[in-house]
Amino acid sequence: MIASQWISRLFSRSMPKEAALVVLGKTNSSNPLTPANVVADRRIQKSAAELDQSFFCWLLSCSSEELAQDSEALREKEMRVLKMLDQGHLALEQLPRRPASLPMLIKLLNDDESSHSEITKVLLTDPALTSQILKTANSPFFRISSDTIESVDQAVLVLGSRGVRNIVSATVMMPMMKRKNSREGELSEKAWQWALLSATASDQYSSRQGREPGALYLLGLLPSLAYLMIYRSLLAYQKDVPSLGEIEPAVVRSILSKRCWRVCQAISQQWGLPDTCKEYLLEAEGTGVRSEFRPLIDGVTLGRHKALEANSVSPLDDEQVFALTSAPNAIDLKVVNYLDRALGDTA
Repeated sequence: MIASQWISRLFSRSMPKEAALVVLGKTNSSNPLTPANVVADRRIQKSAAELDQSFFCWLLSCSSEELAQDSEALREKEMRVLKMLDQGHLALEQLPRRPASLPMLIKLLNDDESSHSEITKVLLTDPALTSQILKTANSPFFRISSDTIESVDQAVLVLGSRGVRNIVSATVMMPMMKRKNSREGELSEKAWQWALLSATASDQYSSRQGREPGALYLLGLLPSLAYLMIYRSLLAYQKDVPSLGEIEPAVVRSILSKRCWRVCQAISQQWGLPDTCKEYLLEAEGTGVRSEFRPLIDGVTLGRHKALEANSVSPLDDEQVFALTSAPNAIDLKVVNYLDRALGDTA
């Protein structure tokens, strides 16, 4: 199924090593040095590498051979482009507008004592946001009945705090996902597929392990947004700096992987997200304090698999992906069932 058909219905660093490290705590905590565990770890690393390879082949519409290209010239080009990005040539002004009401909304939506009327009142202070919320609430991925949601107050009552929070997060992202040209448009559609699945999975991993999900849905959207922002910058470099020539898929993949979480941090800071968001992002990047509870990493990993599976190109089955998460298998299964039902409801 092509991306445009799928999206009409559903509306790092590179992950292999990170995913493999995540799993070590899940499978090898009792005795990591046994021969059986060494074999299991190698199998896990192989699965993580296969998922990562397939994901970038799909996202960049290229072959495995193109991703595997390596030469001194390509490494020099990568260093040159990374330098451009790090010198500030990533246009953060392209970011979608952060509603002025977002901090207050997050606070209210995360407070069990908040009333529907309080949430509605804050939403109504931003007409553009409320319009988008109603549009999103009636889209296939979020709509929970055949009845049309006609007002913000109705949306809050029908969807509840979590549903509204997730719609607000998705609404903030939508302007960046609009097609600007054919080349960017194809990646944009795929990034949006991955974004919705990663965000939903991150939120589910958090709530099903008895934790307050907070802004995890929004954080689950950020990697795909970071990828799109970086990709747009690379296309601009090709146009504005002719000596670069075509930026090869292998270089694009490496740059996306190496700068993803740094850009996520920049977005989080510019939007004024809570400090807990920074902690989750640092952990995902591998520079923060590691914990046994990693809903963002798990959600992004499962989101990749489900995006590929929806397009019939995932190299793994669900159980193989379960080995790549930090969550118990019982939680993995519940999250997968939730995503599968959501996808089925939009068919």
